[in-house]
Order: sequence, then C-alpha cells, then structure tokens
Amino acid sequence: MISVISHTQPELSAAEYALWRDLIRQRCGLFFPESRLRFLRGRLWERMRLRGFTCYGEYYRFVTHNPKAAAEWEQLLELIVVGETSFFRHAPTYEALTGGVLPELLNRKRERGQTTVAFWSAGCAGGQEAYSLAIRFFETPDTNSFRARVTGTDISQNALATARRGSYRPHQMRGLTDGLRDRYFTTTKDARGSLYTVAARVAESVKFLAGNLADDDLHLPSQDVIFCQNVLIYFELESRAAIVRRLTTRLGPGGFLFTAPAELIGLELPEIEPVSISDTLIYRRRAK
Repeated sequence: MISVISHTQPELSAAEYALWRDLIRQRCGLFFPESRLRFLRGRLWERMRLRGFTCYGEYYRFVTHNPKAAAEWEQLLELIVVGETSFFRHAPTYEALTGGVLPELLNRKRERGQTTVAFWSAGCAGGQEAYSLAIRFFETPDTNSFRARVTGTDISQNALATARRGSYRPHQMRGLTDGLRDRYFTTTKDARGSLYTVAARVAESVKFLAGNLADDDLHLPSQDVIFCQNVLIYFELESRAAIVRRLTTRLGPGGFLFTAPAELIGLELPEIEPVSISDTLIYRRRAK
C-alpha cells in the first residue's frame, strides 16, 4: 500500500478525466460530462485518500488491472451514484397518478377481470419512491378488490439495503404528512432518536432488486406504471433512447411511463404518446 504524501486534492488532467469518464460509462452506463468533473474528482479523491493513492492515473490502473480491485470498484460506485430522493417527490406527479392514471387503470382492469396493479420504481435509491407508490395505491378510492405489486430497482447495494429495511430517520421522512406517517409507519426510538418503519401491509406490497438501467438484465413482468424520474439525466442521449425503448417494452398496452422534465428531449418515441396533465411529464404506451 502506498502512503499518502499530501492531503491536498490534485487536479484531474484532461487525459485522466477521459480515462475515468470512459471507464464509468463502459462499466455502468453513467455519463459524467465536464460540467460534473468537480463532483467526479471529489469522489475519486475520497477513495484515493483511503487507499493511499495520490495520482488519479495510478488509482485508475489499480481499479482496472488489479485482480483484487472488484471490491474497490463497488465502493467507488457507491460514491458516484447519486441517490437523492424523498417521499412523494414532485407532488403534481402523484396527484396525476391518483387523480387520473390509477382510476383509468382500475376501470380497465375491472373490465378484464384483473386484480393486480404493477408498479416499477426504476432507480429507487433508498426506497422512498417505491413505498410512496404503494401508499398512494392504498390511498386511492376503490382499490380494496385490487392488490399492488411494486418493484424497486437500483444499481447501489447500499441504497437497496436501506430500501429493504424500510426504516427512516425524521429528516428522511420529508414529503409525508402527519396523517400518512401515522397510518403507514410504526415509530420506535433508539440511541440516535426516532425511527420510522414502513408498516407491514406496505412492505408486503414492495420488493427490491438490483439492476442497472443501462443493461437488459431485468426480466420483470408487464408493468402498468413505471416511474423513472431524475435518472435518465445521468446517461448520454443515445443511452437514454435505448433505456426508454426497454422501459416501453416492459409496459403493458395503455401503461404509463412517468419521467422528469427535459429527460426525453430530442428522442423519437413512436411507441408512447404524451399525456396532457398539468406540470407533469407522463407517457402512455400506445394500444396495440
């Protein structure tokens, strides 16, 4: 192990930036443009200091050529994956879900004698979005004869561990009203203070799986609703197009894809059509 000589973060040269940018894109599909160079440099330096490296190129060679570097790559990946989320992030989206999308889906399923509504939270981070979908389902009128099946996926094992525990500190509960918190969470206390844990009926409706949207390695059944918000912005335009095509194939005819503004600009999407609901960006898969 190399000893740390300096605590001063070195500059990341253009050549070194290109090496790391291409490696990350190749291994997990994420793209770091120059506008995010400072973020990338800081995350690399955080691991370099712990491992005793003072040169980005030397650390790169370690990660790419050392047969024992698989665990180090996983640690680095946890740092560079952005996992910011909250319950009911972007309220208009959830209002559109319960005010228009779910009633339409429920009516269609009644006509077909179907009783399951399938949701996919793609890039679920710590699980708040997946649990939000389940809670909104339970809060929607006339769902007693239906059941929700929510799947959350993420590339980060740390995030998935948090999601599976389903326990959150007060600062992680933003977005929840007191009423929803009381109905769908149990409260305990430990040495660190209050801890809120998802109630059993919500937890039983949700499962979490590891998966990278850049790979076609998720074999999920047909979905009625897919949430993929603030995720596609971390991929290049070409990769976004491929991801959206794969997401669309997972939607049943008439299913809904929720995305964030600007994520699909410039893409041709013949299989889906925009749904006009104020302050949202929602697409419906065209009926066959």
